[in-house]
Amino acid sequence: MIKFFRKIRYNLMEKGKTGRYFKYAIGEIVLVVIGILIALQINNWNENRKERLKEKAYLERLKADITIDSRMLSLNDGFYKDVFDYGNLALLFAEGEKIDTQSNWDVLVSFFHASQIWPIITTSSTFEELKSSGELSLIRNIKLRNTLSFYHGGGLERYNQTMGINPPYRKMVRGLIPSKVQNYMWDNCHITNGDIQILQKCTPFIEEAKALELLKGLSENSRLIEELRFYMSSIKVGMATVTEQQRLCENMLTEIEKALNTYD
Repeated sequence: MIKFFRKIRYNLMEKGKTGRYFKYAIGEIVLVVIGILIALQINNWNENRKERLKEKAYLERLKADITIDSRMLSLNDGFYKDVFDYGNLALLFAEGEKIDTQSNWDVLVSFFHASQIWPIITTSSTFEELKSSGELSLIRNIKLRNTLSFYHGGGLERYNQTMGINPPYRKMVRGLIPSKVQNYMWDNCHITNGDIQILQKCTPFIEEAKALELLKGLSENSRLIEELRFYMSSIKVGMATVTEQQRLCENMLTEIEKALNTYD
């Protein structure tokens, strides 16, 4: 092809057809420019195609991560509602309220279960990869991008400051309940299934009189009761954070589905 164009130029120059040569030269330049533009367009199309395939892969991974988080947050919500109920039952006893429906053993178990924690560790590997690689902009859905950043940033920080704390009450009450009683509670009143914790009632390990004796010792420890009140207050506030994180998960999953549908 190059030899062909050279031959045309040579013939025009040989025959002294300068005007026609210049017209030809301009036409050749135009063809070259068009060729370059087409090549650039093809290259841009290929790059855009690669980015879209990358975006789709990231979206599918984010969907899997957020689905896991949503499920874990739902379980976390139920867990802390149980801890809150146990803690408030213990406080009712400590504050002298009459409790007719619970045995002394059940109240003692409540003091123990009120010390439980289950901080959620979000599934953030995909988001962290996007952020560290500078490829967060591949996610074209701006609403999704902003929600992701808040969910793993401000939202997670609020969660960690409420539901994610390790309360002093936890250490204190476990230092006051006898080891044999605690070991029984761990084996019979608490179930761990992978990352999931289940708190439940269990048959008494000690007589009611002994349970009452232990309850009185716990109730008379003013520092312990203060820390229990504080922890229950933190959970009360933190429940709203769990709900908000769940809502953000639902919103992100909706936006991801919208984005993935554009690939159909």
